[in-house]
Amino acid sequence: MIHMKRFFKIALTLALLVMTAQASAQMTRGQLLRKYYQITQLHNSGKDAEAIALCEEITAMYPKLPDTYLRMAQIYDDAGEQELALVMYRTYVSLEMDDKKLSEVTPRMKELEKKLEVKSFEEQEQEQFDQLMAETAQTETVSTSATITTSATSLFDLSALVASANTKEPEPEPEEQEPLLVQAQPEPEPEPEPEPEPEPEPEITRDIQQQADNMVEKASATEVKPDCSTPYLFSPHPDVVNELRLKRDAQYTAKVTPKRSFESKSDLIGRWASSVFSEETGREFIIIDIEQMGSSLSAMLDEESGLFLDKKNSMFKSSWNAVKSIWSSDGADFDATELIGSAIRGDFSEESFDFTFALRKKDKPNVATIGRDVMDGLSLFIPFGALASRVGSTLLNYASRKISNEKFQTTINFSLKSVTANVLACSYIVSERHTTADGTRDKVIEERSFHMFRVPDKYKPYTYSSNIQENALYRAMYTKLEQETANDPDKLFPLAYMSYYGAGIGKKADDLDRLTKAIVQMQKLADLGCIRASAWLIPVYYNLSIDEKHYPMRMQRKKFRELSDSHMSTMLMAYNPYVYGLNGDILASGNSDPEEIAAEYDKGAQQGDAYSLYCLGKAYKEGVIKSRDLDKSLECFRQAALKGYADAYWQIALAYKSGLGVASDYNKYIHSLIEAIDAGSIEAIDELSVAYYWGIGVERDIDMAQQVRRSYFYVKNNVWRDVLTLYGFPSI
Repeated sequence: MIHMKRFFKIALTLALLVMTAQASAQMTRGQLLRKYYQITQLHNSGKDAEAIALCEEITAMYPKLPDTYLRMAQIYDDAGEQELALVMYRTYVSLEMDDKKLSEVTPRMKELEKKLEVKSFEEQEQEQFDQLMAETAQTETVSTSATITTSATSLFDLSALVASANTKEPEPEPEEQEPLLVQAQPEPEPEPEPEPEPEPEPEITRDIQQQADNMVEKASATEVKPDCSTPYLFSPHPDVVNELRLKRDAQYTAKVTPKRSFESKSDLIGRWASSVFSEETGREFIIIDIEQMGSSLSAMLDEESGLFLDKKNSMFKSSWNAVKSIWSSDGADFDATELIGSAIRGDFSEESFDFTFALRKKDKPNVATIGRDVMDGLSLFIPFGALASRVGSTLLNYASRKISNEKFQTTINFSLKSVTANVLACSYIVSERHTTADGTRDKVIEERSFHMFRVPDKYKPYTYSSNIQENALYRAMYTKLEQETANDPDKLFPLAYMSYYGAGIGKKADDLDRLTKAIVQMQKLADLGCIRASAWLIPVYYNLSIDEKHYPMRMQRKKFRELSDSHMSTMLMAYNPYVYGLNGDILASGNSDPEEIAAEYDKGAQQGDAYSLYCLGKAYKEGVIKSRDLDKSLECFRQAALKGYADAYWQIALAYKSGLGVASDYNKYIHSLIEAIDAGSIEAIDELSVAYYWGIGVERDIDMAQQVRRSYFYVKNNVWRDVLTLYGFPSI
């Protein structure tokens, strides 16, 4: 049997791998391949410690990449560290979905399991799987060799995808309710605070129901129906180009004039909004007002700023500008109101304007107060709770006194440099100084760089909510569509999109409900031979197959992979070349051999698939999968654009903007964006907002940039509306 110290060593190794994975930068594919080459060279030279260190560096960035664990297993195996080798072999087997690759490894893993007298990987996983099935009240045990079919019902009966370790008591479900996709082993969560009363479901009146019925009937009578053999869907954006004040016959030649230094302090006076914003709300990361006070410049963080939006401490539920910890690891409190509205004088020079906000921290974290509140709450529910509360408070007071001599000071240093007359390059560093009886220790908490744009003094940020505001009409329409699918299966496609985005299915439906409904509906359509549905399901199933957080057992994820492969086979049998582009993406996500990835894109491109041509163009542009060739890249994009692929026009626009493979031409840049938006490119709308921010091609207009950004968020988060439009439903 393995010695106990070996267990500690193995556990420590895995813990370090997990911990280092929390905050690591990513690397390019070329850098990754070079790392693997270095690992091989170091191992061949007998420098195993350095080779393992490189492997751990990769696992910190890509904890789901199986090949790295295989290399570590082989290194440990060669060094005689058989226990560690077995752990790494098992980790590799749990992540790798390719049976052909596993066949080369499993014999050695079984040999080690026998030698070390441990239960085999398959036996352990089967026991866990059986336990899972018992917990989910399944009457039959699913074997690893169960045949997978593509029917919507067998999807859940055979794949163990139903609820497992839900911490809440299951609510009684009505008959014929769709099965649920939920986490297999959810992580423990802190006790939630009481939530406000949910909004009532929208009332569906007779008039609303009649209106929904009329919409469905008119859509059914529409002659234009999307061809289900078309694998990908482009979102039509009716009238978006006109709304964004773009004219097809206009000339767009505005240019950005660099201004690398400040001529005087007046260059900085005014309000500046950052280019960084929250993906969820669209809110600016920071807004700064700069004023001249006598001979000095002062900076003030505007109260509308969302500076701390993404840095909330989960312990505190109050608003961002209340007393709470933001960056500090110690958990100490500070008064954020000292930061908001306080004018800070800075150092001005021709090269930069620098200023520092200091957050005056309390001398100690308020551990005792927080702990006492928790203990008092527990005393109401736990037997002998009052005694436990007194003991706990005593311990907390002791801990509080022990650290009373510690002091924390957090500072945010900003540096602004000129880019143009209306654009600044901004960088900031958040640092913390920790003073104890043993001395002072400084550490950098966060560094970030972005641009800031001059905005009017009356400028106020907007907030975009990505949550779909359900209403009674869409609720009634969803119900009507569900009924119509019995006679018209084509309606399953827009219905699945409504499910996926949570439109019309009820406020109580969570993300897993939505995903489950969408998969079941799309699967039914795919069973009827709809290529578009199969193309939609391939990446969805593949992503579930690599989700070991929610599906820790390989046999669960293996079934997802088999479903993804089954739909790929369906597309191959239908001679649809789009499948090659999809497979290339799947190989790329697994960091496969670049030549193998390129071969898939080449196959699709040779058969005229627009998406494969687009991917090939990106490969030539990036120079990782293919040798960098901007001429070939642009030619691939042009061919894909001629076949109607929307984002290809966007890539052509970027080429004209930056002069990659062609002479820089802002007029063609804007016109290519117009073509891209017309074809349905969401990314082109986002790029247009950048053009308005900077004044590239179009005249600089911050208000217009914000309007375009609103359009971008609206389209991005409401694709289902465009799908309904494609199927003949009028916009509401």
